[in-house]
Amino acid sequence: MFFGKLFKKDHRHYQTQGAKHLSAGRFADARVDLMEALKRCPADAAGDESEIRQGLDRAGNRLGELNLHEGERSFVAGELAKAYDHFSLAAELAVDDSIKATALAGLQRLQQPMQATSSAATTSGHKAHGGSSCGSCKDAGSHGQAELEIPESNLSEEDRFFLMVQPLPGELSGRYAALGAKFAKAYLLIHDGDDAQAFPLLQEMLVSGDNDIVFYELALIMYRAGRVHESEALLNRALLVNPSNSTCYLALVQLNAEGGRYPEAIATVERMLELGILADQAQFMLGELHEASGDEAGAVEIWSKTLELPSVARSAAERLIPILNSQGRTEEVKYLSKRYLKGCC
Repeated sequence: MFFGKLFKKDHRHYQTQGAKHLSAGRFADARVDLMEALKRCPADAAGDESEIRQGLDRAGNRLGELNLHEGERSFVAGELAKAYDHFSLAAELAVDDSIKATALAGLQRLQQPMQATSSAATTSGHKAHGGSSCGSCKDAGSHGQAELEIPESNLSEEDRFFLMVQPLPGELSGRYAALGAKFAKAYLLIHDGDDAQAFPLLQEMLVSGDNDIVFYELALIMYRAGRVHESEALLNRALLVNPSNSTCYLALVQLNAEGGRYPEAIATVERMLELGILADQAQFMLGELHEASGDEAGAVEIWSKTLELPSVARSAAERLIPILNSQGRTEEVKYLSKRYLKGCC
């Protein structure tokens, strides 16, 4: 107990570390340490608190600028889901009003061109991984690490890793960041297209115990290598470790849909709904799977219920309108267009 107190790190330790990271341009690391410093800062250290907050503002603004850059690059490249992630992150991290305003303007620009599958991908935080006819299932099987480009030569590996994991859904960004230096190295190798060197690093991590995220990343490597059965086995092992890992369910849906195994894909989505995992997106995907399997009536029924979910209502309307049009249900088409698409279909 005595040694624990003697070596206990106070707010000044993290404040000093944060300042060093700021000077070195390692803004993600700076933000982590300064947030810890602020949490530990006592009430009678107003001067230190002010300095910590100034450092946090600087780090947040710089990360906001980096995300603005990536958002613009993604927008020009037509990668709308990725642009949405970066603009959203810029608005969240930045303190400067001009950066926030630019980020919000970017989000507004995305509202018109964003289509149904892009909307589903944006909400779940994923990017296309393969050639399924099921749009949101395609978007479910990857974090987009193979597409994200961060060209600034002065950006440290730590900051690159930080930026790459931020768009992950829910608590995953924090869990990815907590896996340590070896995982970060493997993740960057994957991003750079070097699965061969990343694979043994991830395998080494499993020696100390099973981890659902490591299983998931290994599954993606197997998938890209065309070893689909091994990929599926790894995803199932990941879900045994953590039955609430949304990315594993989404990847399994994709694998089954691409293989034409629609009953298995539908069962996986229904399991997501039972567990309350990405419930709105799962409801939308269920309609896609029914349509892809040839059950148009089932798709219409599901998407009609999905209209009650604000986050995916527009996407559901966009999928319903052409089907209803083909059936001559013009009044329903007019209603959906007016209510959900503002007259545009």
